[in-house]
Amino acid sequence: MRCFNGCILLGKHWVHQFKRDKHSNHTCPENLGCFEINEKSEHLELFSYSTVPLRVDNNPTTGAGSHVALSNPPQTKAIRLLRIFPTLRLNGLLECSLRTIELNGTRSHDYDALSYTWATELEAENKVKPELKCAIICNGGLLPLTENLFNCLTHLREHGYYRDLWVDAICISQCDQDERNQQVSIMADIYESAECVKVWLGAADESTSLAYELIERLGMLSEDDLRSIKPQACENEHNDKLLQHTNSPQHWASLVSFFERRWFTRAWVVQELVFARETNIMCGHHEFNWKTLVSISDHMANQLSVNTYDARCSFKKPTKLAAVKKDIEVKRDNILLRSLIRCRTYEASDPHDKVYSLLSLAQKQNGGNGLMPRYDSSISSLYTEVAKYILQNSDDLHVLAHAEGGDFRNVAGLPSWAPDWSVNKDLGLRITGYERYNAAGQEKNFRKFRDERTLVLKGFQLDIISRTGETKDEVNKSKNCEDWLGLLSELEMEYPHQDHKDAFWRTLLIDTGPRGVVPIKSPWENAFEVWMNICSHEPSDEEKKRADEFETSFTHSLNLRLFRTAGGHLGCGTTSCEVGDSIWIVQGSRVPLILRPTTFGIGEEITYNLVGGTYLHGFMQGEALEGREFHEISLV
Repeated sequence: MRCFNGCILLGKHWVHQFKRDKHSNHTCPENLGCFEINEKSEHLELFSYSTVPLRVDNNPTTGAGSHVALSNPPQTKAIRLLRIFPTLRLNGLLECSLRTIELNGTRSHDYDALSYTWATELEAENKVKPELKCAIICNGGLLPLTENLFNCLTHLREHGYYRDLWVDAICISQCDQDERNQQVSIMADIYESAECVKVWLGAADESTSLAYELIERLGMLSEDDLRSIKPQACENEHNDKLLQHTNSPQHWASLVSFFERRWFTRAWVVQELVFARETNIMCGHHEFNWKTLVSISDHMANQLSVNTYDARCSFKKPTKLAAVKKDIEVKRDNILLRSLIRCRTYEASDPHDKVYSLLSLAQKQNGGNGLMPRYDSSISSLYTEVAKYILQNSDDLHVLAHAEGGDFRNVAGLPSWAPDWSVNKDLGLRITGYERYNAAGQEKNFRKFRDERTLVLKGFQLDIISRTGETKDEVNKSKNCEDWLGLLSELEMEYPHQDHKDAFWRTLLIDTGPRGVVPIKSPWENAFEVWMNICSHEPSDEEKKRADEFETSFTHSLNLRLFRTAGGHLGCGTTSCEVGDSIWIVQGSRVPLILRPTTFGIGEEITYNLVGGTYLHGFMQGEALEGREFHEISLV
């Protein structure tokens, strides 16, 4: 083997590293480093996508040498497919071929689609950008690949896989921006038309076998038995009886590590899984059942506090994917927004892809939605365009509750009412849709755009934030809630005849019990004191159990701040809120919105920045509407 930086020696011929320019027909990723091949006498040129154009040639008289430039007219859905050869070339390289087909919605296609990550687990852990340091032979030319993809193709060949396969990094010319835009726009068709989606989680490691054993054991349980399992309870007799030797700390830790694999965090896997007819999960030589993974994920998400595994919550990802798939199946409204909210913690190396990876979900539901991938647009322009699109095509203003204010802004230049989807955190009041709330009653949605950055709404000011406390995340980490207790004491002194303690613990949990029950029915009145170790007595086992339940619910939404208002009410909203911010009931918004006056206005009119949505105890079901009049307000 010989490795050269920037060029490859093949026999007596040098193949130079190709550059990105308008005269080159070769692939030209920016992260091309060096890669290794066997040094043999065979002469190889670099693979060129011009030899496999994205136009299906139905003219039998067209000669093999008359290739045209890459072209894929809007009315066609042509894609390339890869076929792995069973034998290696003389130089030891894996060999494959590419051909072009056109998708036809009236018939099925005999191919599979690959879902994977470009980076290996080690590269992702070390935050190393994956380089194209491996190579295969494609249509007689040399094609560089990332290590993880190379490992996957090698695994498939060694296991006798010789079907047609769609692989984004190979089947799309990554440096042809027009082609990339167009192929991304039909991604849903590609995965939906595939007979099976092959998922490659990466090579197995020392913990994979233990995770596999526990997953297999959990998958054998009935639904009732699975619900009775207490995750991580390794000294529990009931667990031991059902799980036997797999109920060990090592097995549970391996399961969590399994769910932390890079693939489970990647934005593009959402549509790849949602549209899959059949799914085959591979991790090294192990294969997993997707429905079993979803069942385990859902159980762990409902049973475990984020504190159980140091706030690592990747075990929730499969159940989130299943929820998106169910939204598609039942044809839920506003599928793009719901998916953006659910998948906010998913990662994309390009911030465009936090949106583009989900566009196909809306396109499939709406038959085309007017939003098309354009990688040359700025991130701020894209996120603003998406917010406008959602507002113009929704019966409500729910998208505004997810803007979340200055604490959650990475992208400069966004209007305050446009969410920054590049922020990879679970934000807001959680449980997608906020359909359990109805702060504005049945008032009809109102919104209009005065210009590109000014959104006009109708609402009325309800109250003003007069004191803020710690964030829930701060208290969860420190177990110090002095500001909260001081705030509660203040309210009890000012309003001695009201039950502030009940309002206090319900506000911390945004009055949402297990599986979205509103208001909370669980007997958690004293659970906060037990959880914080500030109760005046030694808690019983039953009280400790309720405190554990309280913690699980409490940690479901940590990026919130407790506050009180001038009117003596308790609220819990975005951590971006400040003393002096005003709370408004707005037509079309299921939850109150927090607004902040700006330093500039339109003529004599006051304009506002949107800070975010909030829970305000006692005002979530339309209680504030009687005798109120709505008037226009402008957000910038």
